[in-house]
Parts: sequence; structure tokens; C-alpha cells
Amino acid sequence: MLRYRVSELIGREDFLLIGEGCAQIMEQQSREMGVELSQARRVLDFGCGCGRTLRWFLLNFPDVEFHGADVDAEAIAWCRQNLLGGRFVQANPLPPLSYPAGYFDVIYCLSVFTHLDEPAQDLWLRELARILAPGGLLLFSVHGARAAEVLDENGRTALRANGFVHQRTQKLKGIMPDWYQTSWHTERYIVERVSGLFDDVQYRDTSGGMQAFVLGRGKTTLNGKT
Repeated sequence: MLRYRVSELIGREDFLLIGEGCAQIMEQQSREMGVELSQARRVLDFGCGCGRTLRWFLLNFPDVEFHGADVDAEAIAWCRQNLLGGRFVQANPLPPLSYPAGYFDVIYCLSVFTHLDEPAQDLWLRELARILAPGGLLLFSVHGARAAEVLDENGRTALRANGFVHQRTQKLKGIMPDWYQTSWHTERYIVERVSGLFDDVQYRDTSGGMQAFVLGRGKTTLNGKT
């Protein structure tokens, strides 16, 4: 069930393979932004679940301080018992997190903003901006343009008009709360949203348009402080 809540997959081998692939993609995307994960001091996996991606970073970069945060209490308890070397906190559904401002050099979020509703998304973007170091790197995934093909005509119309759609899905109904279901963004919408909080924002399509990555840098001046 922990694996299912992260990926809607039950099989152990597929879960691990996807996690390893995600770690490789994160490393590649970071490097293209001029950041070597091996050189970071502190890295946060926001929405770490039961460590699908983080487990690989703990193996590959033992000298980096990796943190994981998630609202799933069972997943955090499992990580604390099984992913030695990582530091894990249970998050509340809404901010703040317990970390001080500017604490992390890198923050990544996989399959988080693909699920948050709009109010939660905006609050968490502001919180991640707070705890990211000036010049630090944020990476997170969203559904790409092709992923919106699963929406019905009303959904596609709403996405074109508003740039954002959040819908309850059958797979997650009854398992996850209404604010954590399935979300779609247009490129223009999410870039504009993120650009108000981060510098050097980029949008990169991957997986044939099924997913995209949004990347940004921590502002060198935020709330009047550098």
C-alpha cells in the first residue's frame, strides 16, 4: 500500500526500477542547471513517500545530507526504520515545514504538484521558496501537454481557459484526500506561477510530452534579504 500511494503500482521490482530512473533523471536535470548533487550540502525530497527515489541518492551520495518530508505518517515511519542515513519529517497538509529559511541547496518534488489542488500548490511553492538557499535549485514534475489528452472535453476546455485543472480520480478516490488527487498545468500557467517566487525558471518536456520538469533558482533577494 505504501508503494501504491506513491505510484499506483503494487509490484516491488517496477517500483524500484522507476525510482532508480527518477534518480538518474534528477541528477541529469540538476547537472544541466550547473548543479552537481554530489557537491550539495543538504537536499530535500519533498513528498518522499517511502523513498522510491531517495533510496538511490542515499546509496550514491553518502556524503550528502539528504532529507525527506511527506504527509504520509506510515511512509515516514517506514523510511526512518529502513533508509538509514536519511533524515525524515512528517509534514502537515499545509505549511510550514520545520526547517529554517535557506536551509537546502537542492529541493526536488516528484509526483507532488501533479496531485495538489491550486490553494495547496501555491502555499507549498511559497514554503519551498522560503527554505531554498539563495541560488539553490528547485526541480519538480508536472503532467506534460500530452497527459491532458485523458481529460474529457470539459476538462480540456477548462485547462485551456484557466491553465490549471484539478480532478478527483477513481484510483485515488477514498485513498487520498480531495486536495491530493490529479492536477494538470499548462506550461504558461506554471512558469508564470513559479517565476514570482524563483529565478531562472525553465520548463522542460520529457517522456514524449507525458511529463515535464519545472526548474528554478532560489531568489538571491527574497523579502528584502539576501
